[in-house]
This record gives sequence, structure tokens and C-alpha cells, in this order.
Amino acid sequence: MGERITLEPVDRVEITTLYENLVDMTMPGGGPVKRLAPKVGKVVSTLLAEEKGIPFVGGHGLSMLVQLLRNGITRSLLFDTGGSPDGLVHNLDCLELDPRDWNCIVLSHGHWDHTSGLIGLHRRLGRLSFPLTLHPDAYLKRAVVASTGDIIRLAPPSRQGLRDAGLELIESEHPSIVVEGMALVTGQVARTNEVETGWPAHRAERNGVLQPDPLICDDQGLVMNLRGKGLVVLSGCGHAGIVNTVHYAQAITGIQQVHAVIGGFHLGPTFFHDRIDWVVQALVALEPAILAPAHCTGYRAAFAVYQKRPDAFVQNTVGTRITLIGPE
Repeated sequence: MGERITLEPVDRVEITTLYENLVDMTMPGGGPVKRLAPKVGKVVSTLLAEEKGIPFVGGHGLSMLVQLLRNGITRSLLFDTGGSPDGLVHNLDCLELDPRDWNCIVLSHGHWDHTSGLIGLHRRLGRLSFPLTLHPDAYLKRAVVASTGDIIRLAPPSRQGLRDAGLELIESEHPSIVVEGMALVTGQVARTNEVETGWPAHRAERNGVLQPDPLICDDQGLVMNLRGKGLVVLSGCGHAGIVNTVHYAQAITGIQQVHAVIGGFHLGPTFFHDRIDWVVQALVALEPAILAPAHCTGYRAAFAVYQKRPDAFVQNTVGTRITLIGPE
């Protein structure tokens, strides 16, 4: 596994979901959770009796803006970009957020539902002058074999296209530090349990041949060390296994306390339902203060988390902002 990585603590972690499967403007907040509302834009139509505010949009995918504070210095990064060419930019406009304020972009893996928002950003900004961290396998052409035998292709990003767009590509399968040491990208996650064993229906094209690719090795998480409270672990889809991901974060940082686990747990598809009880029990055993299953986690698994830890459960939506602060 290599040498441990020193992840210095940060004073504050703020995570704002910019794109997600669920949009629900009636969801209550409270405590560290705030439900943001669109700030700008109006719908005007002869079919309406009066103007209406433009709502958020959502869809299959995930994108989260992470803002970090340490010693009075703030840095921000975009973790994934969602599954729509236009959805991310639309929601940024709704919240009056300027992508030029970001310091870097991190991709959890190369599937379209986490990378498509780059298209809209490119259209908006012209040149994407950001460092972009990703695993080298993110460029593989992928597919999923449906139960009917149909092949569903998953369009990957183009290495040359990303370079041409102005992105500084940082490709590594190993852990790496971003935003001046405030956050850690796990790189390829070690698979250390006998339950989270991958997705047999998944394929990757190698040497022109579509081959089994159940492990989806480019899947990586984002980790922060919240001062006095422990690790905050973000997952895009959790193809590596959300428990594997958290355990790997603990192993490479040497920090055992886990404060929050947020993102996709990839337990929604039918094939994964037999894993739900084990995964939820393992997550609960970590005793985090926040468990926020999102995107591809699926209703069954999200409800199982709620049943086991209603005090920690957060239903994630577009516009959800989770603010985690170290002790005074």
C-alpha cells in the first residue's frame, strides 16, 4: 500500500451538490444541512398568470462543489461534473456561482454521468484553465451488458479533447494531494473485503476488444481531514465499494475516525441488492456523524441507512449544502 500520506486538518468543509438524480425543493434542512434555493432567473409565459422562478435541474449523475478553509485560507474544487452537458452550468447560474473561482477539478471516474458537465463548462468558459485529476483508466471505452444481452455503451472523455480544452491533466493511479494539501484523491482503491467485488456486467475495451472489467479500477474518492472530527469521504459512484473506499482512506492517512461519508454507493441496480445489508452495517460501524447516500445508491440502500442511523442520514438533492466545522 506504500507510505502513509500526511493529510493536514482543515477547519471547515462545505459541500454543495450541483447536480444529482433528485431535485426536491420541499426537503427540510437543519443542523449542518442547508437546502439552497435558486437565486436568479424568471420564467415568463402567456401560459402563466405571473412570473415563476427558474428551478434547478437534475438527472442521472453527480457533481459537488467542495470549499475548504484552513488557517483563514479558502480553496475550492469541483468533484465530478454530472450527467448533462447543460445541467451543471444551469444550476451554477441558479446559485450565482462562478466556476472561475475554482482551483481544480477532480473526476471520480470516467463514466459519462460524472464527466458530461465538462461540455457545458467548455461552452461557457471557452478555455478550461484548471488542473484536472483523474485515473488513467478513465479514458477507456466502456459498456454494460444488460440482462437482455444488449450492449449499452458508456462514452468516455477524450484525453486529447481535454487537453485541447485547456485542462492540465494530472493522471495517476496513486493517491495524490490537491488544493495545497487540503484534500486527498485516493487514486485506485484497494479491494479488501469479500462483498464489494465489482460489477460483472461491466466491460472495457482493451486492444480493440470488449473485455470483462468488473472492478472499474479508475474509481477513486476524495478525502478531507476535518480538524478534531476525522475524515470526510466523498464518492462519485463507489464502484470500488463505498466500504473499501472509506477503509482505504483510513489506511493511507492513518486516521481512523470518520466524520462523514457522502456520495454514490452504487447499490441501486438489482445485482447489488444482496450487498445492501452488509454495506450499511459496515458503514454504521464506522459511527460517522453524517451519512449522505446520493446518486446511484438507490432507494432501498438509502432507506436502509435511514433505518439504521436516522440521526446521521441526509437525503441528498440538488442544492443541498452540508457544512462541517471543526471544534472551536
